[in-house]
Amino acid sequence: MNKSLLYLIGILLSACPLRAQINFNYIPAVNGQTLDGLAMVQVVNNGGATLNGALNIRVKDGAGRVVVNIDVPKVSVLPGGNVLHKGVLGNAAVRFGSSPAASLMGQSGRFPEGEYEYCFRFIQANAKPGYDPLIFENCFDHTIQPVSPLLLTDPFNGDQICNTRPSFSWQPPVPIGPDTRYRIVVAAVEDKQDGITALANNRPVINLSELRSQLLPYPPQAPDLEKGKQYAWQVWAYQGKTIVTKSEIWQFTIQCDTVKNQKDSYREAKPALDGSFYLAKEVLYFSFNNPYRAGRLEYSIYDLSDPLTEIKKLPRVNMKQGINLVDLKLSGNKSFLHGHQYILKIRNAGNAELVLKFSYAE
Repeated sequence: MNKSLLYLIGILLSACPLRAQINFNYIPAVNGQTLDGLAMVQVVNNGGATLNGALNIRVKDGAGRVVVNIDVPKVSVLPGGNVLHKGVLGNAAVRFGSSPAASLMGQSGRFPEGEYEYCFRFIQANAKPGYDPLIFENCFDHTIQPVSPLLLTDPFNGDQICNTRPSFSWQPPVPIGPDTRYRIVVAAVEDKQDGITALANNRPVINLSELRSQLLPYPPQAPDLEKGKQYAWQVWAYQGKTIVTKSEIWQFTIQCDTVKNQKDSYREAKPALDGSFYLAKEVLYFSFNNPYRAGRLEYSIYDLSDPLTEIKKLPRVNMKQGINLVDLKLSGNKSFLHGHQYILKIRNAGNAELVLKFSYAE
């Protein structure tokens, strides 16, 4: 083969793009929220031999400032796909930058909201003398959205309820990861205490973690709540060992006999629930304003311990235009249970659904 042909082959080979021997696969939307998540990267060796070298992981914010820089001195990459693990970071040199995101990251182990670039670099060891080491790098961009608060929903803050074994419910933060778990703590509030002090110092009545659902029926192993006592409760959302967010602290009281239903005392159904307390003893006295013409009232009632099941065989109620005062007899309907909490929903008396929460007592 003459020199001209060899020169031509060399030119053709240099013009052909070569497939990188090492590639990184990473999903920042799933794993790019925490420091530990940086180890959840797949390293793909497209060659037929194991490669030894060093791994560098660098994350920058939207302004190009370094948030964290991680150097793993020794990594062996087998042919095919290789999944790192959190233990890799235990032997790594982790250095945080000087950006605001880096400061928060160093304290919590989580990336705050913002734009980020995640770069993974493999530097091959044992390069031949006179040759630079082979370096393979892939970068990924992702924007972390702000986390909405975790909101408690029931028992409402300031509620007085009869049920000594109530259910607890809350709304999750958004966005929410698939591995998010919840922890709930309920404790009695003693004299001259506030909710923060009670949860920090008193023995909890309920202290459960690893919850996946946002609804907790009263745990069967927990003791009944005591009548006349006030309780504080709070919920945490966490991923792994990192707390994502936590709710406010709400308080409620177990109280059944301080409010009496009187014929001239009607509780108003409103577009939103408030913290007021209402005890319905066999009859539910409620009021509402109907701005439309007279007709049949469209309403429903649900037991809050089973919010998907509607109470059946409710009396028919006719409404007039203007203010309506309704005496709704509940006794005789076996669906209503002493001490349970219920919610009344009115659908055809305005632009918004009207609601009223009450406890039933025989």
